[in-house]
Amino acid sequence: MNILTQTSALDTNSRPMMNANPIRAVLPNGDTLITRDGISAVADELARPSWPMIEELFWTYESSRLTAGNPKDDTKRKNVVAMRRILVRAGIDPVTCDIRHFAGSVGNRCIPEWYVCTHSANDVRLARSMFSKRWIMFYRSQNIDTRPFANWVALPLQGIKVKQFDPNREELARIVEKCEALIVNDPQMWLMYALAYGLGLRSSEIKRARWGDLQEDFDGNKLIRIHSPKSGGKWQDRPCDPAWWNKILSRNIASSDGLIVDVQEDRITRDFPQFLREECGVVDLRPVHRLRKYCGHRVMRSNGNNAFVASRALGHSSVEMTSRVYVGNPQIAPSF
Repeated sequence: MNILTQTSALDTNSRPMMNANPIRAVLPNGDTLITRDGISAVADELARPSWPMIEELFWTYESSRLTAGNPKDDTKRKNVVAMRRILVRAGIDPVTCDIRHFAGSVGNRCIPEWYVCTHSANDVRLARSMFSKRWIMFYRSQNIDTRPFANWVALPLQGIKVKQFDPNREELARIVEKCEALIVNDPQMWLMYALAYGLGLRSSEIKRARWGDLQEDFDGNKLIRIHSPKSGGKWQDRPCDPAWWNKILSRNIASSDGLIVDVQEDRITRDFPQFLREECGVVDLRPVHRLRKYCGHRVMRSNGNNAFVASRALGHSSVEMTSRVYVGNPQIAPSF
């Protein structure tokens, strides 16, 4: 769309008056002929905020990228799914309703407050990520009216209560016994175990890990490079337990730079968690993540109960997060 602007610069060149030669402009409400006197009205119309359909807003959110702090595509999809769930339960159809319906209410409460009280605060927490400060600025740059989002932004939500890790000696003994046997019976699944329990990788990181990501720094510290980490950025170098680092690297007999766990994705996301549940007796909802927590606990305890070391090894965005999850009772030295 060509935007016409009015300038105060004087032009003494003789030319036909615009009134005599009107210009056809394509505006949101259709084509129109404008003259010099109508430029101001056109500019006002172009600047007027728009109210796209909610489905169109979803498309804009998922297909656009911010200049900084851009969430991953998978995160965007989860946020949109949560928002759809909220709107459907509130009786709002994203296809036929425009964004003004975000300002609606259910039972004398704004939609997000009603949903928190009757369903789940977590859905609202995910959904309103679409209305972060950066996204609001982006929507305004696209001439989208952001006033209907005010209730979503202003609603106070309690922070997520982080559950402290509770290690279990018997559980860990079963995990180690069953998983170490995999080194002969199923070497690829053993590598999954080694990356999760030995180096503290998440399932998504195990899928992407390559042999070339196992590196050393100038001082000889063992590292693994995580690409597109959860904390943001292109990559992140995490210090590793050298014993596990060497043990994993020794399995690269062909000196390949391919994937460390070179299997179908569902073996990592389905078969390995099933093995941990059925063979190792892990009852956690995320059994692979349970191994990552055991790694963090082991690293912290073996390094003087140092939460900073564990934080770097796990790739947490802050030491505070690590402390809230892993720091239990202090180790008190005997007095005699």
